[in-house]
Amino acid sequence: MARNMLIQLIASFILLALLSPLASAQSLSIYQDSDKYKYQGCFNETVDLADTAKVRALADGASKTYPVDGNMTVPICLSFCNSGTDTQYKYAGVEYSRECWCSQRLSSLATKLDDTACNTPCDGNRDVACGGALKLSVYMMQSGSARVAATAWGFVLAGTLAVMYF
Repeated sequence: MARNMLIQLIASFILLALLSPLASAQSLSIYQDSDKYKYQGCFNETVDLADTAKVRALADGASKTYPVDGNMTVPICLSFCNSGTDTQYKYAGVEYSRECWCSQRLSSLATKLDDTACNTPCDGNRDVACGGALKLSVYMMQSGSARVAATAWGFVLAGTLAVMYF
């Protein structure tokens, strides 16, 4: 009888240990309060895919890894990708609770996953999803935000062409 109770107790602890991460993943919210960036979904990281030469889903941009148990949040990453470098990046992605990735493009090899696959909380806000192991919570700059930069480049290019023509 005592042995059966011990087995049931151990089984209960194992079940609790298995279900606990699922419960916390379901309670994570997706950050949606940015004026400039809109959530696009959870995407797989591409470094482990065959024939990709370990190129990331958000490559050729900027990145920043924050200290373990630091202050990393989605707004901090979005701010870094928008104005924390010399370039205003179209895409921002948070990965594995403390990594921030910025790029002008999202790799076509990155597959959109169910939002629950991005089940790692941000180190700086444990209630919000910050990607996962080889998974990115991806945000894209809204066209109205990027239009200012594109318009400025249009004037520069138009002015250059006008100078070259005359």
